[in-house]
Amino acid sequence: MNPPEKKLPFQVTETVTRGGTTFELLEYAPLAGSETIHMVEQVHTLNRSGVRLRQLRIRLADDAVRTEPGVLQFSKGRIEMESSTGVGEGLGGFMKGALAAARTGETIFKPLYRGEGELYLEPTFGHYWMMQINNRTLFADQGLFCCCEDSVKVDAHKVESFSARVAGGEGRYQTKVSGTGIVVFRIPVPKAEILELDLDNETLQVDGSFALLRTSEVHFSVERASNSFVGAMTSGEGLLQTFRGTGKVWIAPTQPLYAGMRFGVGPAISTT
Repeated sequence: MNPPEKKLPFQVTETVTRGGTTFELLEYAPLAGSETIHMVEQVHTLNRSGVRLRQLRIRLADDAVRTEPGVLQFSKGRIEMESSTGVGEGLGGFMKGALAAARTGETIFKPLYRGEGELYLEPTFGHYWMMQINNRTLFADQGLFCCCEDSVKVDAHKVESFSARVAGGEGRYQTKVSGTGIVVFRIPVPKAEILELDLDNETLQVDGSFALLRTSEVHFSVERASNSFVGAMTSGEGLLQTFRGTGKVWIAPTQPLYAGMRFGVGPAISTT
């Protein structure tokens, strides 16, 4: 008689495998609550709303993965951690990483986990995006990068335009990922709510800070909505994030709505 299968508290909802690395998105069953009444009420609200706790599991089979510092919750197997800047080897790579860290305020080291076993990252109610890049360079807003295959390089990119660095709302630096492999981003909205826009020697202007990613061929700046001061004032628009060139830009139009709800200033939603 076969032993009963071990019941797990989660199910695998998405899997991406490349080489010896497998990324799995785990979604937990409705939570059962905690010892405090306040916590029970919060969990009850989450469960009724269909919000589920998610966790990223990474399976390594004689392979390596690089993560953002502090995201590992636990691991199992024969896995060793190496401190890596993600931008090269030796003194040159160290100095480049140190300069990038000083500029961006991020830690220099991106932990590299190598071997065989499983890594479990910190659980979250947020969302993940597992993206395959093929000999491509992407610029991402800071805070989006979660982890990637060892074949992908991670660096800091200084925003090209002075206007974007000063008034872009994204800071002076973005995260640069380049190469071929799987990159996992932590995104502020469900992946289904992200729009992928193709620019063919065109201009995209965004009123707000909800452009998440762009390919390296697309130039980013901040411009007034109108060439004239009067036009900018009367249009109701001020400064716009502006993207020009030929390439891709990924935007999250619903992100401002969620941000407004978080601070209690979101738009009124009619129920009739």
